Amino acid sequence: MFSQIGGARLDWTNVTIPFARLSGDGNGLRLSCLGRDYVFLKSNIERLSRYRGMLSIGLHIEHTVPLYPKFVVFWVSALPWGGRFLVLKEKLESAGYSVQS
Repeated sequence: MFSQIGGARLDWTNVTIPFARLSGDGNGLRLSCLGRDYVFLKSNIERLSRYRGMLSIGLHIEHTVPLYPKFVVFWVSALPWGGRFLVLKEKLESAGYSVQS
């Protein structure tokens, strides 16, 4: 089990760091922000990949949950050159996920 504070983008809504939390284990991921929990079972995750914003870096979660926002990013760091994404990637990979850079 892991947990990390960050920000989030849900379609057109952007939540800045530190107002979101990504947690999870080998069964699924939970993105908590704006008073809601978005639970992505491992079977609902199509792809995890690094996403570059204008001034930040995040984890793009491509999923098949029809009731959730289509575009989901967990902002890891406001500094794109920071190593926080690599730390999250290692946590996810140790839980059995594949993360594309």
